[in-house]
Amino acid sequence: MTSRWMLRLRRMRFVKLAIVIFASVAPVWPQAGQLKTADAVLDRYKHALGGADAIAKVQSLTVHGEFEGTGMSGKASFVYYAKQFKTLMKVTRDDGSQVTSGFDGSVSWSIDSQGATIDKDTALEAVRRDADLQYALHQPDYFKNLDFGGVADFEGRRCYWLHGTTHWGKDNNQFYDVETGLLAGYRFQSDDRSAAATIALFQDYKNFGGPLMATKLTFRTGDRSRTFHYKSVTYEPLADSLFELPPAVKALLK
Repeated sequence: MTSRWMLRLRRMRFVKLAIVIFASVAPVWPQAGQLKTADAVLDRYKHALGGADAIAKVQSLTVHGEFEGTGMSGKASFVYYAKQFKTLMKVTRDDGSQVTSGFDGSVSWSIDSQGATIDKDTALEAVRRDADLQYALHQPDYFKNLDFGGVADFEGRRCYWLHGTTHWGKDNNQFYDVETGLLAGYRFQSDDRSAAATIALFQDYKNFGGPLMATKLTFRTGDRSRTFHYKSVTYEPLADSLFELPPAVKALLK
């Protein structure tokens, strides 16, 4: 839950990265008295976040923040709303222009100055996963296989490495800090048809009254990157009407 929804930001047209598949695998160190299964790593991660009960209590989520990155003249702000398998995100660029995107449980869409579009390029299950507020409770449900790879170096951090293939056929590597048990980042294949890959880093975990959340998220490919900073996180209930499809999107469905 701490990270999956932010992957949607990377897929939006204004923050898309040109991504190249990584062919190398991180070096693996032999282990001594450490975790040895994927289930053990994931159980420790849930505990590090605050426990399964804390994760399950999150029924709605509102995040305010900003991001910056390669090719941007300044920072952009965003507000993100979510209920289980439903999302709405509003972005304001530094020039004042806006982009809105969402997912109502079955349709993934975005609206910018060029008009409305529907994402037909990404597997629906991938979009639903990114909108799963309890993702940390049942990660293996989204994978054909999710295997323990040992202890590996990830961006200079000693991490437990899990390697899997999603139900929709994409390669996914997860790295959990050996010291803290928290998610350090991903190296994964894009969920759209490009079958590309990126590195995602999760840092500066904080407690906003629910499970711990990473408040600095960086997505990087080559010399291009985007870094997101959370300013506030709240859990007040959200109305279902907030996630209804806009008229412009409904018109496309006709």
